[in-house]
Amino acid sequence: MHQLTTIILAFFDICRLRSGPQDLPTSKIFLVITLIFYTIIGFILPLIQISLTTAILSAIVDTALLVILVGSLLYFASHSARIIQTLTALAGTNALFGIPVISLFLVNRNNFTNEEFVQNISNIDFMLLLLFYAVIMWNFIVYSHILRNSLEIPMVASLTLTILISLLTFTIQNQIVPVIK
Repeated sequence: MHQLTTIILAFFDICRLRSGPQDLPTSKIFLVITLIFYTIIGFILPLIQISLTTAILSAIVDTALLVILVGSLLYFASHSARIIQTLTALAGTNALFGIPVISLFLVNRNNFTNEEFVQNISNIDFMLLLLFYAVIMWNFIVYSHILRNSLEIPMVASLTLTILISLLTFTIQNQIVPVIK
């Protein structure tokens, strides 16, 4: 139990930008566990709006794209030795960020999908929406922090890569997974 606590605290330290992926164990088993957790979280959020099979497909495609895009990036940047730790850090921290995103979405689900929301927004709704976007933005910063440590590049470059990877993932996923209406 002590090792599990230590690993969870390591993810929180990465989320607080106090450590990096190099502080996680290089373990294929641990990578698989975090990828499974990441996939489960990635399945729950779309399930709120789409069918079961589409949510499963969406989560699997998202996880596969994470592994392929980040793994390829590290391989071509000659940092193959860091692939396992980087993917573990990204999957673990993204899964951690998924928990408050799901919670905020469930609390305010009707407003996040309602076009009239902007016209009838209350102070509480506005604060929840701001919190939702703050969590998403912090997730981007942590993702960039992980890439910065793994690739040994400046934060601006890693933030640019994070945005490009996110856009590429979004584009590919929208081509594979049926459009949500």
